[in-house]
Amino acid sequence: MSSYRRSASDHLKLEGTASASADPPTCLLFEIGGREYSIEVEATEGVVDCPGICPLPAPPEGIVGVASVRGRMTVVMDLSRGTSYESSKRRLVLLKGDGRLGLLADRVHGVVALDTRSVPRSTAGECAWPTLAWMEHADRKVPVLDVERLGYD
Repeated sequence: MSSYRRSASDHLKLEGTASASADPPTCLLFEIGGREYSIEVEATEGVVDCPGICPLPAPPEGIVGVASVRGRMTVVMDLSRGTSYESSKRRLVLLKGDGRLGLLADRVHGVVALDTRSVPRSTAGECAWPTLAWMEHADRKVPVLDVERLGYD
């Protein structure tokens, strides 16, 4: 599991409690398997071209293998559960922490600022993966993934 941990003051402010002078939280918006996801920018180490992935025998759900990224082994997670398009331009969103977890992405759309007044609480069952909240982007609801609970055992 990723060891990235937020302090209480770093959590997304879901109730519109951010002060007027505070910068709004920002999220990296990406797509895998035709579905959009977002993740807090502060939880990422960056985005790289996806290197070759070595499959693992009987991995946990969502884990597709390991890859060498910047000289370190990184566990690769596919949020699409195998429905991803086999794109030659796939990217890997690297998460902070000692766990070295990378999320596959067919496309990375960029960084967007959240309007904390309009971010609703996560609703169970709307996303197969743990979420902190939902954001509106281009008239679609996009889950903001919960890095602390997204991972492997």
